Amino acid sequence: MPDTYTFGDDATAAGRLDLLAHVYEQPSRSLLARWAPARVGLAIDLGCGPGHTTRLLHTVLEPARLVGIERSPAYAALAREQLADLPEVEILEEDVTQPLPADGADLVFARFLLTHLAAPAAALRGWARALAPGGRLVVQETARLVSRDPALGRYYELVAELQARHGQALDVGARLAELAAAAGLVVERAAVRPLVQKPSEMAALHVLNLRSWRRDPEAADFDDDELDALDEALVAMARGGPAEPVEQELGELVATVG
Repeated sequence: MPDTYTFGDDATAAGRLDLLAHVYEQPSRSLLARWAPARVGLAIDLGCGPGHTTRLLHTVLEPARLVGIERSPAYAALAREQLADLPEVEILEEDVTQPLPADGADLVFARFLLTHLAAPAAALRGWARALAPGGRLVVQETARLVSRDPALGRYYELVAELQARHGQALDVGARLAELAAAAGLVVERAAVRPLVQKPSEMAALHVLNLRSWRRDPEAADFDDDELDALDEALVAMARGGPAEPVEQELGELVATVG
């Protein structure tokens, strides 16, 4: 059975990805600028969503050809619309856990995608098969996400529990080197980038996410009153209310085929 994407693909979920693109643009841009090959003929953006990371890859790498792969029909359609000004970009509606419909890539990129997959090592192994000789697989995933703020802390507990019920891991970024080794890859970089996030920005992200995943069947036994109160607290925080900072560690992997 396909992996479950617990965060949705409706207008609310797409709005969350707009905010996420803003929050994480600089860390992703920095990683790509340092570790991408000097010349990129083909780049592949896995789980491209509505196209934010695809446009970032285009800006940073200037590849001759860029393929975004997205399972959600809604997101794939939105990506095609948002990237219509880039003729070298192609969006394919495919499942990233299946053999990729493009190969010979100089760079394959995935951000916050392994966290939604129950078999991350197998996914890495499959993605590496799309690389050209000397090509690089570049991955970013959350390794740690905590806050002393009660509302934020409880949100992270609940979303981690929901993902665990689907066989997924919120903190998969802490295991990138281990997973790459299990996939038979050569690790060029496996590190953690520490970030201190603004609670208002993170709360704005999280409340939209909460409104998507609370409809997941695996969240049916979560307390509705608690989720309503959490929604209210996150909204107040997003509007600038007092809150403790969010400490995040962003796992980064750069790997090649031996």
